[in-house]
Amino acid sequence: MGMPLTGERLLSIGEFSRLSQISVRMLRYYDEHGVLRPTHVDAWSGYRSYAPGLLLTARWVLRLRDLGLGVGEIATCLPLLDHPAALRDVLGRQRTRLADEAQAAATRVREVEKLIAELEGPVMSVEITERTLAPRTVAALRDTIPTYADEGRLWERLMAGMGAAGVAPAPDGWAVAEFCDDEYVEENPEVEVRLDVAAPFEPAGEVKCRELPEQRVAVGTLHGPYEGMSEVMEAVGRWVPEHGLQFAGPMFNRYVVGPMENPDPAQWVTEVHVPIAPA
Repeated sequence: MGMPLTGERLLSIGEFSRLSQISVRMLRYYDEHGVLRPTHVDAWSGYRSYAPGLLLTARWVLRLRDLGLGVGEIATCLPLLDHPAALRDVLGRQRTRLADEAQAAATRVREVEKLIAELEGPVMSVEITERTLAPRTVAALRDTIPTYADEGRLWERLMAGMGAAGVAPAPDGWAVAEFCDDEYVEENPEVEVRLDVAAPFEPAGEVKCRELPEQRVAVGTLHGPYEGMSEVMEAVGRWVPEHGLQFAGPMFNRYVVGPMENPDPAQWVTEVHVPIAPA
């Protein structure tokens, strides 16, 4: 694309700059990085000249740049201009990336708004209660997952395993995720997901039957999306030592109302349970 026709006058770099709306500095930069090569470079002066047909290539360079593609990505795309299917795949991947970035930016905007609101006073009051949980019989699946956000994978496997084994959840049973590591980890957390069952059963593949003993816990309740979990954790972290207690095991969440019951995050209810014992 952009090869000169026989006898066609080439454009000077200044003329090409004006017509393409790309500065001379950027034209030189694109040349150095193999994005937009001039048609001719004078061996003595280094003066660059461009075929008029390269204006179409220049227009694509600008469009791809404005989509957020880097220089290397633009250089990869330009040879595909005559292959729409291949270029469509590249643009589809960029569309997905931009959508993910927009979602992340929207999340950050909400966090900024939340912090601004907190400057006016506390936006959430977390009440901590002490409970003694009765013994429970549960179906459990424990494994390492890439990140905490991948917890849903364990639930899918637990439900599939229980279904294959003919094990049904108990009516009004608890859905619980226990976080087994001694500390917060950036990746590969070990998590156990559990559902109450009506009676003990024989282990079925990766799904185990566990008998949980009576347990003393401190409980904080989160109303709304999981982004508010840090406030609940802060409240629990202050409440336990203030009441002469110590932490006595891994924390776990009970999903009272979650995505499976209601798609609206504003309606979610999550109980954060922290095992406790006398200090």
